[in-house]
Amino acid sequence: MSDAPLKAFPVVVSFPVHWSEMDAYGHVNNARTFTWFESARIAYMARVGLVGPSAAGADTTVGGIGPILANTHADYVRPVVFPANLVAGARVTRVGTSSITFEHVVAGADDGVIYTRGGSIVVTLRYATHEKVPVPPEVRAAIEKLEGRPAGG
Repeated sequence: MSDAPLKAFPVVVSFPVHWSEMDAYGHVNNARTFTWFESARIAYMARVGLVGPSAAGADTTVGGIGPILANTHADYVRPVVFPANLVAGARVTRVGTSSITFEHVVAGADDGVIYTRGGSIVVTLRYATHEKVPVPPEVRAAIEKLEGRPAGG
């Protein structure tokens, strides 16, 4: 893989494009991009302890606090067509009081060609009461360690 586009992304997930992801226009439907972003974002949050292991009916929050998606966006650079092997990267660009801002990229696993760039914001929420809460200090510290720099805010 040509890793240049993803070198700055500490969490990268890979996956093949499935034929069923194609739409009537002969390329992968643009909505799939948000699933790819989500896969990378969830892998990142699992690494820093914001989400826990999931089992049927299990609570995936840590201590009742977990993420909820507040915003997501994508800039489509070029269409993805079958067959393709892709990688999706996630990195944190900002940690606020109760929010975490992610940057995402989707690229070809074999050639590093960038297909999509984007971002998202998650808010830390106490699920039992649906109230925003501060990003837990241990999560903030894990982000700083993973990113190799202060989380900012």
